[in-house]
Amino acid sequence: MIDGRVNVSKECDFMKVKTILVPIFLLFLVLCLKSNVSTAAEVSTMERLDYWDITKEYTVAEQDVTYHTYLSKDKKESWIFKADLLNKEKMLDIIIPQKIENAPVVRLGYSADLYQGEEAAWPQNLFGVTMFDYCDADSRPTLEILNVKSVVMPDTIREMGSCTFGAMGNLKYIHLSDKLTSLKNGTFFGSKDIKKIDFPAKFKVEAANVFGYCDGLPGLAHETKYLKNDTLTFSGNMVINQTEKTLIQVMPDTKKITIPKSVKWIEPTAFKNTSIKTLKVSKKNKYFAVHKRCLNRKAEKELVYVFGKGSTLTLSKKIKQISEDVVVTKTKLKKLIISHKVKLYNNWKKPFVKNNKKIKIYYRGKRVK
Repeated sequence: MIDGRVNVSKECDFMKVKTILVPIFLLFLVLCLKSNVSTAAEVSTMERLDYWDITKEYTVAEQDVTYHTYLSKDKKESWIFKADLLNKEKMLDIIIPQKIENAPVVRLGYSADLYQGEEAAWPQNLFGVTMFDYCDADSRPTLEILNVKSVVMPDTIREMGSCTFGAMGNLKYIHLSDKLTSLKNGTFFGSKDIKKIDFPAKFKVEAANVFGYCDGLPGLAHETKYLKNDTLTFSGNMVINQTEKTLIQVMPDTKKITIPKSVKWIEPTAFKNTSIKTLKVSKKNKYFAVHKRCLNRKAEKELVYVFGKGSTLTLSKKIKQISEDVVVTKTKLKKLIISHKVKLYNNWKKPFVKNNKKIKIYYRGKRVK
């Protein structure tokens, strides 16, 4: 049913896989989660189980989805902890309800406190997929091919559990609540098909691997691997680490961006999977400039990114360095002319040839060994 799914039909196979997974995935993902919520003083009110009346579960069916919900003890807020898909054939665009039993939905997803023993050790995503069952030996989740294409959540939600949208195949787009201020452990872990996320304007990454193995957003997947408590901002389809003044992700469907004055560094992974047509840099930015479809670092005169349309490109004469980390938009270049001022090093052709197999490159200078 699922490619790469761990076979647990035989007890011996199950134990072998479990032996591999426990020291890798559990130590890396789950223990990080528990360390983040080790004391009641470190968690919000709505994260504490005693805030909720878990003696009565409410179920509400909307748009081919059944939502399982608890209300707060004062019945003023609600928590959707699980959702069941009723339609297994239709591809769904899910809009999470704003209220359950007339109480605004403020929390979404898994909580280890609801489970006992070994069940508590393996987080589930919103649709009940247990992360242990969908991980292979190198800790990459194999995907549950759910018929969910997009999810839009209401702006009432202030808290999400770990792995809420993890290990989901087909999921390409998510709109997050503007009230979210942090993203926790494994929120999107392994959902490799995600191409666009509408973020709140300002948020924090509280734990590692929030975007682990999100291949569609390689910048976020790479840069948030080790981040903790860094403040990220979302503006103009860009995610910027304000703590380090680094542009870490441009959304793949973006056609036009302006790099703000605050950005001091751009990670190469930020531009992967993009096809930007128009790129500008704030006049107040001291570190980057654009000239002839080329984004470059001013001080080093180094090429960073090639964008826009056109089969022929004469590289800007302001550029003197080309590295293998350059990202070239999928522009179907056929001809590239490089000034004699540029110093060429090993593997400098790689980014140009990767997406433009028939390109002809004309170089006017001498190669540096």
